[in-house]
Amino acid sequence: MEKERRFFVRFSMSGIVVLQLDPKKPDMINCELNDLSFDGIGMNSPQQLIPGTRVKFLIVNRQLNVNIGGMARVVYCNPIKYNGRDYFRVGLEFIQVDHEQVKAILKNIQQIS
Repeated sequence: MEKERRFFVRFSMSGIVVLQLDPKKPDMINCELNDLSFDGIGMNSPQQLIPGTRVKFLIVNRQLNVNIGGMARVVYCNPIKYNGRDYFRVGLEFIQVDHEQVKAILKNIQQIS
């Protein structure tokens, strides 16, 4: 069994995560946000991502009026079945993000829960 490496609590959060894998190309991947923590996000992706890869991301949640973006590193990517389809459970670790904005979002989520 692998030892837990998280330092921050995850909070369930819905929304869309738009990823740009190559800054030189306009191609985007739309993923489904599952959770948010101070240091990263968990999501479902229709495409396999390679751990260690750096990606640009944008999190969009209309309920909380959230749009936050930055750079992240793919920490893991595991195949899953979701709604009867093949997806990948992906964990991203923030490399560059406005941590004050992340804190504000997490406080909002705590108040709603």
